[in-house]
Amino acid sequence: MPSPPPTVLRRRNLSLDFSPMSVAAEQEVAPAVVAVAEAEEWEVCACCGLREECTPAYAAGVRARYGGRWLCGLCGDAVGEEVAAGGGSVLELEAAIAGHAAFCHALGGRRTPAAAERLIAAVRRLLRGADAGGKEEKAVVVVEFQEAS
Repeated sequence: MPSPPPTVLRRRNLSLDFSPMSVAAEQEVAPAVVAVAEAEEWEVCACCGLREECTPAYAAGVRARYGGRWLCGLCGDAVGEEVAAGGGSVLELEAAIAGHAAFCHALGGRRTPAAAERLIAAVRRLLRGADAGGKEEKAVVVVEFQEAS
C-alpha cells in the first residue's frame, strides 16, 4: 500500500515538508529517549568523592578505562596524564590513581555543598559579565575545601 504524498507548505520562500513517515518516526523515538533518561545512575569518584549522574554505559566505559574504579572527568584527566608520562602500564595506572586519590584527600577530599553553590554562582556571574561586553571588573573565585570527617 503506497504511503500518502507528503504535505508541503509554501509561504514567502519557505518550504516545510511533513510526511506521515516522519511523524511516525518521531513518535517511535520518543519512548526510547524517556527509557534512556530513566536508566541514569549516580556514580562517586574514587579520588575526590564527586557525585555525578551518568548512564550505565558511560560508567562502564570509565570503569574499564580505570581498572574498575569510577573517576570524574577532572581526576580522570589527571590520572591519564600521569599514566601517559610514565608509559601506560597497569601498575602505573594503579599508582597514578592511588597518588591522585591521596592528593585529593590531602586537600580535604570533598567540597562542601555551600562551596559548590558559591562556585556555580561565581561562574554564572562571570558568564553574564562576558555577555555584557565592556566591563572592566574581574571576578575572583575562591573554592573552600574542608577536611573529610
